[in-house]
Amino acid sequence: MVSRRNYLTITIVMFIVFFMFQFTNVVLESWKGFEKNPYARKREELFTRGTAYETGAKEGDGISEPSQEGVIYIGDGESAAGKTVYNWAVYTKRDYNVYRTIAEYAAASVQFPDFLVLDAANLDWQQEAGASVLLKEYADKGVNLIFGSLPDVSVIGENPGLQELLGIKQIKETETTVTGLRLKEGFLLGGEARYQTKDKEEAAKRQDMELTFPWYILGTDTEVYLQGLPEGKTIEEKDYPAVIWGNRLSGARVFAVNGKYMEDAAGLGVLSAMSSKVKKCEIYPVVNAQNMVIANYPSLASENEKEMQKYYGQSMQDVLWNIAWPSIVSTYRKNTLGLSFMMSPQYDYGEDHFPSESQLEFYMKRVKEQSAETGLSGESVSDTSISQKLQEDGSFMKKALPDYEFTSFYKGELTDIEAESALEEEILESVRTIVKNYDGDSEIIGYHSDSITEQSILSDGTRHTYMEDFRMRSIETALGYTSVRMDIKPGVYPKGDENEMEEILANFNWNVRNYWKNFHSFSGTTVSECDQRIRNFLAVKFTQRRENNEIFLDFTSMEVPAWFVLRTDKEVVTHVENGNSRMIEKGAYLIEASDAHVTIELAPEEE
Repeated sequence: MVSRRNYLTITIVMFIVFFMFQFTNVVLESWKGFEKNPYARKREELFTRGTAYETGAKEGDGISEPSQEGVIYIGDGESAAGKTVYNWAVYTKRDYNVYRTIAEYAAASVQFPDFLVLDAANLDWQQEAGASVLLKEYADKGVNLIFGSLPDVSVIGENPGLQELLGIKQIKETETTVTGLRLKEGFLLGGEARYQTKDKEEAAKRQDMELTFPWYILGTDTEVYLQGLPEGKTIEEKDYPAVIWGNRLSGARVFAVNGKYMEDAAGLGVLSAMSSKVKKCEIYPVVNAQNMVIANYPSLASENEKEMQKYYGQSMQDVLWNIAWPSIVSTYRKNTLGLSFMMSPQYDYGEDHFPSESQLEFYMKRVKEQSAETGLSGESVSDTSISQKLQEDGSFMKKALPDYEFTSFYKGELTDIEAESALEEEILESVRTIVKNYDGDSEIIGYHSDSITEQSILSDGTRHTYMEDFRMRSIETALGYTSVRMDIKPGVYPKGDENEMEEILANFNWNVRNYWKNFHSFSGTTVSECDQRIRNFLAVKFTQRRENNEIFLDFTSMEVPAWFVLRTDKEVVTHVENGNSRMIEKGAYLIEASDAHVTIELAPEEE
């Protein structure tokens, strides 16, 4: 007779054995199909550049579509700030045009836009006689003004009309240096942020914001969104140096940017946030894609052995699997970003170390298990040309996984000429999207060619500076999009203790878990999934109207689903017909549209 204790023991052992067999089956099932790329699609099945929304007419033509919201830029349309405003108009489906001067715009006598954006720092205010009077007249007629930059402090000091427009009560100092900046809650998505360091070591790692600028004391009708934090605590907060603010006039709003933020892609989010401040209810399309990109990983050859032994006491392959992989998977599972690997079959093409077929199969199974994506990196550490590198990669892949097609390509540090050369190689003939590092351009997402898109990495997750954080929050606000990178190459080709793999992985894990924690409402995507959403986002064309407590969206071009951010003032979403909603934060919702006609019902927020 079996005792209760033995019976219990036998039962537990049987359960463990059963579980192990079941777990093995689950793992084997998750590896199925690793030999093929699930994101491979014929390009003719995808939206192309020809389907993307286009805006604007020739310079000086005014607003061409009276039914659309419009934005006019005063300044050089080819400048960094001008391109930011243009790209914002494209992304938000606004009509757009540009005039060189205020006088030129006034002489055109065209329809008033919703927003008039001025590069005021580069206008000749002596020649623009009476400009402040004209701008005040425009504001009285309902035109919202955005000073994307400010005139010199001396110009403002001599022009009472400009001071009135901008809500400036006093020029306290022509130049001041602050200890940090505070981004107030309710402007950009993601809540409040303080960009202020505690010590010099932290400042050297993170502080790259503009900290020196004129100090203006503002009037009572202004609202400050980004402010400087002066040294000492004897000053009232309302008098802290203002960086970004809005002034309320009788007919419209006037916004001001005391710095160069419009010359950066961060200006996209600043403009979207300003637009949301003008209306009680603002809705605009977004990509809804959150990407985590592991660049130059995995590598499939045992290289740099001497340095690997010196730093880690292990081979490169052991370091990549035993140290890097567990940390990457842990970071991925603790956040909501999608995961993409940009593989480097080998780093040094000048040495006799070749990629391993067994290593490729090993990693491809593990990547498939994580529902991640494998793309191809264009980087190496040798002098081998990009064409020769890709030919060698192609020969290896044809032999090891002949049916696998790469749909994403990491440009990394390649020049534009090298990238174009790369796309001519056979191994990249199925590529549909290029992942590039942020280069200062405000066109964060777009088409590289008629059928290939580009998407920018916004942050190096191993360091994540304050400006990168501000930019990331801005792009989340404008596009519901982010892309954070960890490059493994410095860990396996270290140049000093600061590049050791453990530190790279630890910094990345901490930064991703902390700086992206307020954006879990957006979807995690691989870069090829993101490509599909980018194409749809750029192609979306719609009209909107509000009647009482309902917003109606009607689409003339889309592929479902499509996503929107809805920002409200003291209203909540109660129901979405032909779609659904998710709260991002108070006063902000992610709307998913699943049909060509969507109705959003709102109700007053409970006190």
